[in-house]
Amino acid sequence: MAEEPRQARSIKIRPSVLRKAHHRAIESQKRLGEWIEDAIEEKMAREGKKETG
Repeated sequence: MAEEPRQARSIKIRPSVLRKAHHRAIESQKRLGEWIEDAIEEKMAREGKKETG
């Protein structure tokens, strides 16, 4: 899959969840945005969703 440019987005998220995600990203040696992208893609795969965009 070709790498597409990332864009800044604003989302509302509980601070405690964001803090946990940030710690996991650091442990994985990834940036927070990359870690969140991976988490979203993994969840979509588990739920059997197909890419629509």
